[in-house]
Amino acid sequence: MRKSLPIQADGSILIPREIVEGTFGKAREAVVHVRTGCLVLSPIYVDLESGRLPQILEAYHVFQSLDRIKERAFSRSGEDAVQFEGDLAVLSLSDVLLFLSASRKSGLLEVQEESRWGFFFKAGSLVCAAGMDARLGLAAHLLRRQFVTEQDLVEGLSRIEDPQADVPKQLLAISGLTPQEFQDEWVKSVEEMLYRVFALGKGHFRFQNGEVKPPFILPLPMTTTNYVMEATRRMDEWGHLQDRLPPMGAVLVLAEDVTASTALSFEEEQVLGQVTGERTVQEVILKSKVGELEAKKAVVSLLAAGLVYVPQKVEKAVAASPEAIEEAERAPLASRVEAYNAVFNTIYQALQMEAGAKARMILSAFFKGLEPGASVLYGLDLDQDGAIPVNGVLANLAALPRPQRETALVKDLNELLYFQLFAVKNTLGPEMESGIVEMAKTLLKQ
Repeated sequence: MRKSLPIQADGSILIPREIVEGTFGKAREAVVHVRTGCLVLSPIYVDLESGRLPQILEAYHVFQSLDRIKERAFSRSGEDAVQFEGDLAVLSLSDVLLFLSASRKSGLLEVQEESRWGFFFKAGSLVCAAGMDARLGLAAHLLRRQFVTEQDLVEGLSRIEDPQADVPKQLLAISGLTPQEFQDEWVKSVEEMLYRVFALGKGHFRFQNGEVKPPFILPLPMTTTNYVMEATRRMDEWGHLQDRLPPMGAVLVLAEDVTASTALSFEEEQVLGQVTGERTVQEVILKSKVGELEAKKAVVSLLAAGLVYVPQKVEKAVAASPEAIEEAERAPLASRVEAYNAVFNTIYQALQMEAGAKARMILSAFFKGLEPGASVLYGLDLDQDGAIPVNGVLANLAALPRPQRETALVKDLNELLYFQLFAVKNTLGPEMESGIVEMAKTLLKQ
């Protein structure tokens, strides 16, 4: 969709609400990326572990925590509170749920492993789920889905007097959702919790007869049996995913066949941005911060597309120590590398604006074709700022006779620079290339 929008007097652009909602849903915040000829909006990743968020989410989660619901909104029936209990290693959660559904039971099924979870039934139908982890609560769900911002949650807390009564009302008010939309999102958060707990293969369960009260009677759209079937399907999918995932200790390496136009999902972008050629699968998954399941899916997808790979054998350069070069010679050589690094960093930053996580892959492709002894850059790669490691270059130079070192260094650095300028021209256009060339002439004049 193309539509001309006027630039305001202060330099800002006002985007009509109907355009935003038509193309970006009801998100409250977005990242703006500068692309060729346009601006691109993408979701903001929310790290639920950062800053004050754990405390903020905990304050909102109080009203729907398992203990609070049991205390204020659940009435046990009869003298014998616990009707039956057992071990999930003996009787699976799916069997327990199907039994409660077939028996048309009303009450609370508690499941405990490392954490505690609760599932509320009414005449055999699931009506709500609760836990003790605020990261799986309603406020966290709305934040991840960007119906509320962190600032919305902070301001909303100041207006909550009774956590039991006012939290749903306050979340509805600050989300901007209609009552029906708000209820739909609450249902989705309950479903996410159900599917998360369903995979537990061990733990203890116990069922108590009783009745749960509003607002914890939600119109979940599927029967208990259908939820069991859907959860089973997801577990099968997860099993296939695990089969295609490399060992968690395997190192992921970027492939050469990556361009700025390569289409990637948000999760794939986040994962690719953490692939350095040195990090293991487990390290990449943790640093991507998109959730374990989504990160693993992205790794498998990127492997299938050939954008990353696990090397069968990583060949490392055999080089001397950089200290093998005398200080009087080492200092000017290091200064030369740093001058080029200033240019490389600028190029990296410019490409990153256009290509995102793919910028490093595009530029790192240069190092893939180098042969041992043919370049002083052999065995090296760009760091997270787009620079080459000075000590690594000096270590490779130490293997050369002294008279050849500076000439070889300048030749190989220029080859890398020409490669990067070619990438700039193809991705950002000739005007940007010309600007970087002029800047390079200034920085590299020695």
